[in-house]
Amino acid sequence: MLYLGLSKSFAPSEQKADYIQNEQVLSGYFKGAPITVLITDTIQAGFLIKTYYLKLKIINPFESYSEDVVVRTSAQFWEKNISHIGMTIFRRKEDNAEYSTLPLPPGAQYIGDPAYGSWVYEDSGRKVWQFHKAYRRLYQEFYWGNFRPDFEFYEKLKIYLNNGTIFYGLNEEFGTNGSVTKENLLPDRAKNSDDLSTKRFKDFIKKYWLLPNQFKIGRGNS
Repeated sequence: MLYLGLSKSFAPSEQKADYIQNEQVLSGYFKGAPITVLITDTIQAGFLIKTYYLKLKIINPFESYSEDVVVRTSAQFWEKNISHIGMTIFRRKEDNAEYSTLPLPPGAQYIGDPAYGSWVYEDSGRKVWQFHKAYRRLYQEFYWGNFRPDFEFYEKLKIYLNNGTIFYGLNEEFGTNGSVTKENLLPDRAKNSDDLSTKRFKDFIKKYWLLPNQFKIGRGNS
């Protein structure tokens, strides 16, 4: 009883976040199209009994804002995605039928689609992807910073997608340890990992446990 009491006293209530067991339930949980779902953080909470959370960002290019949600997940799915921060783990195209759960760089489904942008040549002759003016906010939503995918990136992306293989970029730009992700989404990762873990846990408790009315937990629940 003491063990269970201490464990629950140091863990946020599991009833405050929706539960996603694995990638197989993503298509049923996330509605609408076109959408892209990114992992923006992985959180492990609890003193003795661990509870696992994923912080996700839902992006629809037709909406003027994105939606952040925190979901509870299994230890297996959490471990599986530790290296996928900043990557998209679910995408559904506009036809509302075709979707993918293969972890890929953010914005993967829009690169090469003329409805969202076009290929342009830099002064160096390099062919890079550029979003149409109406979708320029996606650079920020996808945490690209100054990164612009070139045609070689696009061709390799298609090969990995067809083979069902996770693609972190031509030079490991994406994922938790990716250079682009670290620079634009996880700049604090350069700090001491122990200090960072403590800070992230405290921030999580403050945002998603002590102040539940100010932050969204799950989809549509405060």
